[in-house]
Amino acid sequence: MQLREKCDEWLAVPRARTAADNADWSERGLLDGLTRRALVSVNLAFLDLAAELAEEGRLKQIPGLPPRALNSLIGLEAASKLCERLPFALFDLRFADSAFWAAETVAASSAQDAFALPAADERIVEFTRAAIMVAWHLAQTRASCARLVFGASPATVAAIAAIPVASVERVARRVCLALSARFGTRARFWLQFEGCAAQPNERSVELLRQLGLQIQGADMARGQALQRRFL
Repeated sequence: MQLREKCDEWLAVPRARTAADNADWSERGLLDGLTRRALVSVNLAFLDLAAELAEEGRLKQIPGLPPRALNSLIGLEAASKLCERLPFALFDLRFADSAFWAAETVAASSAQDAFALPAADERIVEFTRAAIMVAWHLAQTRASCARLVFGASPATVAAIAAIPVASVERVARRVCLALSARFGTRARFWLQFEGCAAQPNERSVELLRQLGLQIQGADMARGQALQRRFL
């Protein structure tokens, strides 16, 4: 799979923590060239996977992704132009749900886990594996960037960072059924996506970028408020 090769190349580059990692939502400071290329690759792979499933009438395997959004894409060039400007993933694996990730990573380390893995489309497993590797590397080296890109909670970032590389396959098989479209309940986002996909000019993509960041900021603020309520 081309995505795996791109991710392997990206992950092979040694990275050190910098002062930028301490900034929460400074997009420009957090997303360097390598991170942006990895994000573009994984977003394009997600759209490719969704298009393949849609052709087979199986798009329901990715909840929250409207078929019209895919139908609006006029070609690889349009998808690339769109993805190159987005500072966040177009997919979700329940990254905001720290309890889910804590439970799944613990379960994946069980000796009996291999006998309890749910059946899944191997293409979805393959994509999930690559996505987790990108998230794992960011969690290891640029935690704030992982929060921005994936909308992950701090506890989820910590859980992903603690995954042994040898367990990534098992974790991917456990969490792949959670794959969904990012902002899947926000119709406005995917309506804007349709417009960008059909005509990915600078203004339309900038509006989509801003909308996604606004939604993510509101969602994370709501999550933090809920956490404080239960403390």
